[in-house]
Amino acid sequence: MRNKTGLLAIGIVLAFGGMLLPGCLKDKVKKTYTMYIPVYTKKTTVIASINGDAGHAITKAGQIYIKDSYIYLNEYNAGIHVFDNSNPAHPVQVAFLNIPGNQNIGIRGNTLFADMYSDILAIDISNIKQVKVVDTLLSAIPFRNTGQNDQVITGWIKKDTTVDVETRTGPPVFYDIPGTNFYSVNAAASAAAASSLGSTGIAGSTATMTLVGDYLYVIPEPHSLNTINISDPTKLGLSSSINAGFDIETIFPVRNRLLLGSKEGVYIYSLDDASRPAKIGEFTHGRACDPVIADQNYAYVTLRSGTNCGGSANELDILNAQDLSAVSMLKSYPMTNPSGLGKDGSTLFICDGPDVKVYDASDPSHLKQLSTIAVSAAYDVIANNHVLLVASPTGLDQYDYSDPSHIVALSHLSITPGQQ
Repeated sequence: MRNKTGLLAIGIVLAFGGMLLPGCLKDKVKKTYTMYIPVYTKKTTVIASINGDAGHAITKAGQIYIKDSYIYLNEYNAGIHVFDNSNPAHPVQVAFLNIPGNQNIGIRGNTLFADMYSDILAIDISNIKQVKVVDTLLSAIPFRNTGQNDQVITGWIKKDTTVDVETRTGPPVFYDIPGTNFYSVNAAASAAAASSLGSTGIAGSTATMTLVGDYLYVIPEPHSLNTINISDPTKLGLSSSINAGFDIETIFPVRNRLLLGSKEGVYIYSLDDASRPAKIGEFTHGRACDPVIADQNYAYVTLRSGTNCGGSANELDILNAQDLSAVSMLKSYPMTNPSGLGKDGSTLFICDGPDVKVYDASDPSHLKQLSTIAVSAAYDVIANNHVLLVASPTGLDQYDYSDPSHIVALSHLSITPGQQ
């Protein structure tokens, strides 16, 4: 016959013992997740409605580009704002090109080239208020494919979901929510460097796309370079796709060469065969984010820390670049946290933390600081014809630098932060 009293005692002991065992205590708490659910639209519908509202607010600016008397400002992943800048003191917004997934701009003649996620669009801008897509090269940037067959993402639905989550002592428990997707869009380098060949525009220093002659050069992902034939904008064609290096971020054309800025250095490619660039040299530096520009004799490289590029350097490196197949260090200058940069003649502009710094670069081995412009977190600049365009998270500013020692403010276009 069983001893019921003994069984009860054993049960009590097991119960308390279980409570004391590590990893067995359980409780439930509520956890709230924010999800962004994509909204898809057919590409044909998107292209048909590319002429958007000219009054579209600027909420998240990216690349800046100028052509003739117009400013083209990328609305990150949404499209392109167009401003008549005939009077830099009073720019007037005249159009908005509704291009989901857009991050880059290049213009030759009356044709604007823009990415729409993985595709490249050729757009006739003869009438900027009534543009027309004349051709589309599908999957030119395959690693940015965020569509579904013939559709692209045109918006996001924000949804907060609260669930019960068990907590316990002991080893951590990781939860997944089935049937949901989490999207994280990383800001890519914005701004295409302009070619001096042909009737092209001018842009900033952090390019992933640039025009030279009859070709458009695109960095589709951090290790490759795609070459697109644009000789006939109505018949775009991929000429070549090559493995171009490691962790490539930016592209800049100079003297029939391409400079590819990477997290580890600069790769130099020859355009002797423009349809298929060939590597002729490289320069390595400590790991860091790396915009690069160049003139006929020198290359200017900014390195900055505190980003996902890694590294701790905050400096401006100036390289001897007379022979682009054998680039060497000339001098390094300490900086605060530099990013985009631009140069006009002997005047050098560097976005550096709380300011844009202005230098006399007549002798690159002995830079002379002339002035500063108080624009916090500026990420790129364009210097052209004594007018400086400065892009920052809060606005697009223009300055007269006829006298680089005494910069004069001309205008400010506000950016209203918003959710894309």
